[in-house]
Amino acid sequence: MRREFCALPRNEVLTKTYSSRFGGALLVDGVYVKVKGWEKAVPFIYGIDFETHDIPAGILDLAEGESAFLRFFTILKETGYPLRIVVADEATALKQALKQVYPDSGVQLCHVHMLRNIKNILEITREKKAHLPFFLEVRSLLSARRGEVRQRMFQTMIEEHGRNGLYRFVLLGVQKKWDDLFRHETIQRMGIRCPKTTNLIEGYNNHFKSRVRIIKGFESFSSAMRFLNGWIIRRRFTPFTGCRKPFKHLNHYSSFEKSRNPDLPWPLIPGFSPPRKLPQKPTRK
Repeated sequence: MRREFCALPRNEVLTKTYSSRFGGALLVDGVYVKVKGWEKAVPFIYGIDFETHDIPAGILDLAEGESAFLRFFTILKETGYPLRIVVADEATALKQALKQVYPDSGVQLCHVHMLRNIKNILEITREKKAHLPFFLEVRSLLSARRGEVRQRMFQTMIEEHGRNGLYRFVLLGVQKKWDDLFRHETIQRMGIRCPKTTNLIEGYNNHFKSRVRIIKGFESFSSAMRFLNGWIIRRRFTPFTGCRKPFKHLNHYSSFEKSRNPDLPWPLIPGFSPPRKLPQKPTRK
């Protein structure tokens, strides 16, 4: 197994050499793995291009802080990835690093994580639903499709709930992150598809965790990185089978096929043969 992993090229080299059709909206997240010699699990930070579902880069670092994101974005830029917006669940450390490497790019905060955090602040559970009506108002605010409608809704909520210290705290928190919560609309007007949640990469995280759970930990950083590099490449070269709208067109293709420069030959990687051509649909006369 080690010999097979060592024979693989670095994922970032594959991206830099062959991939040129990315969309520019990148979902970024970190999942933690156990490495021998380290008391705490360490983060594996990687990104998925929303348009192609491809994985241009990923790194293993000691902590999910500004220095780790700075390293990640630096490697990403070296691949030539055309980053326009990052979709993430939290942006404190990420934004500082992003400004240094991609100063013209922005952040879109995940609405699902935002609502989850608000629900925790309000301490809403199946048994405790006293603040549920207010929470539903906040959810409607975030889902409003027009900016002017959102502004009116927010002003109304401030007038109605402003005297409640807890509700005011939540609303001011939303206001503070307002631009990052709705930046996807600006990007979409520029012709770049961008989600407002990290649901796509969360699905990848679940698959990754199920694979790592079997291993139960790595002997060293180098062995962990070899495995992670192999996992990314396997994901990039595995055809999709269950994509739904609006990505049903990705089925039967791998994400690497969608990002690869079609003018370049297929990379010669042991165990990863070129895709077979799909049968063409008969044309109507």
